[in-house]
Amino acid sequence: MKRPLHILLLSLTLLVSQPTLADTRLPELGTSADTALSPEEERQIGAEVFGQLRARGGVVEDALLVNYLNDLGVRLMSSASGTRFAPNLIIINNPTINAFTVPGGYIAVFSGLFLAAENESELAGVLAHEIAHVTQRHIAQMVAAQAGNSLTAVAGFIVGALLGAVDPQLGAAVMTAGMAGAAQSSINYTRMHEREADRLALDTLRRADIDPHGMVSFFETLQRRAGGSPGRQFEFLLTHPVTAERISAIKDRLANLPPARPDQTDSEAFRLARARLAGLLGQTGLKLDDEAERYRQAVAAQRDGRHAQAIALLQPLYERRPSNRWFALALARALNDHGSSEQADRILDELIALYPGDPALLRVEVEWMLDRGDTTQAYDKARAAVETRPNDPDAALTLSRAASAAGHPLSHHEQLARYFLLKGNLVAAYQEYETAYTYTANDPRAQARIESTLQEIERRAGQTEE
Repeated sequence: MKRPLHILLLSLTLLVSQPTLADTRLPELGTSADTALSPEEERQIGAEVFGQLRARGGVVEDALLVNYLNDLGVRLMSSASGTRFAPNLIIINNPTINAFTVPGGYIAVFSGLFLAAENESELAGVLAHEIAHVTQRHIAQMVAAQAGNSLTAVAGFIVGALLGAVDPQLGAAVMTAGMAGAAQSSINYTRMHEREADRLALDTLRRADIDPHGMVSFFETLQRRAGGSPGRQFEFLLTHPVTAERISAIKDRLANLPPARPDQTDSEAFRLARARLAGLLGQTGLKLDDEAERYRQAVAAQRDGRHAQAIALLQPLYERRPSNRWFALALARALNDHGSSEQADRILDELIALYPGDPALLRVEVEWMLDRGDTTQAYDKARAAVETRPNDPDAALTLSRAASAAGHPLSHHEQLARYFLLKGNLVAAYQEYETAYTYTANDPRAQARIESTLQEIERRAGQTEE
């Protein structure tokens, strides 16, 4: 019988707070994934795990980078076969070359892997491979393979793999507790999934009009840089073993494809996203074209508070292409931080006119209003955006921040709850709605609204056995 989701989510919480649970029984292969986890349960588990990861820090919270990565994820997921999920991708600030998938369309890309990719097709090849694990529900199959043995054990592996990115000792403890005694049968099972993910990733890349050769070129680059030494193996190769047989199989499937067009291999968005990430993290020595290198230097200068230098580097880029969001938004931020608020506002207004509804621009506009003490104007602007885009989680989060600054605690907690709910994190949403309810003593309509939403969350979380 399928476990109620609240029990599974509770097991995640217990594993994080008490990483000493162990279950060493071996998996039995061949059980249907749906007997263990439904797609909705996968989404909720993924949201909970990512919520835990964000709470511990180490996630790169940059709107331009997040938007780029998730736009690429949407492009690939919409071209994939199998059970499609709304992709939710994050960048972890960690130099390790690795990426992880958790249930429900949640994918974590390490900054080291992002920066190691030399073009968009290489990054897309890794993402397409991870998306294949998602759409084929490989983790759900691993849960099912436990055959009633321990959902907690597999949950521990999922939590530990991700938490280990920002807290290696905690992550290792959780993974050891969750998956102690892994056997050769599970290793073979993983290799079977890796081959399937390779095959499906190539199909996804072709349908998305992205050069599939990038996947094999990235694998080969990692192997060359590792030099065949086990001590120098990158984490991606350890968690996704790339054998000569696998690379040969991929090349055989690519042999009859026509040469890729330049736009199938790389994009300006990737080049600037990679340069921006390097600038935010203080990374140097990357192979970048002149424009991207100038942008990287400007981002690094802005990060270090050298606003005048950032403006000098960005101004020529912006003048050549004023509609480029990467350049214009960075210049507007530098001008605003340098005290030139009128120029910054003019550039931001031009961007908003060009890209109405862009969540990154709304967030910046509201943040600037709050920084200047215009809390009422910021609150009204954010509330209007939520009314226009009620299903936009970023708009809800922006309104939550504005409501807090404007002294509206009910709206603050309710919108934060809506943000978590739209992101699929039912546990955090439920907790915030409960907090919001404490501010409804004189607002019966708000009481009824929140009570109804809490009941809906309980229903979705499977508080009762089916």
